[in-house]
Amino acid sequence: MGHEDGSVQSRYDHITPGMRRTLVTALTEMWEGALDARRAMSPGSPVAVLDALLRARQ
Repeated sequence: MGHEDGSVQSRYDHITPGMRRTLVTALTEMWEGALDARRAMSPGSPVAVLDALLRARQ
């Protein structure tokens, strides 16, 4: 991780698969909530990628 003394690495290298799943789930829920809030403002977007994401939320 780029640190010579190892103290930073020992603090952050203990991520478990369960912790990773929890984080991914929470971030996914936040992302989907943000898309839903954006779609409530307007169902489409001139930005093609965002427009496809918004339409997929229908």
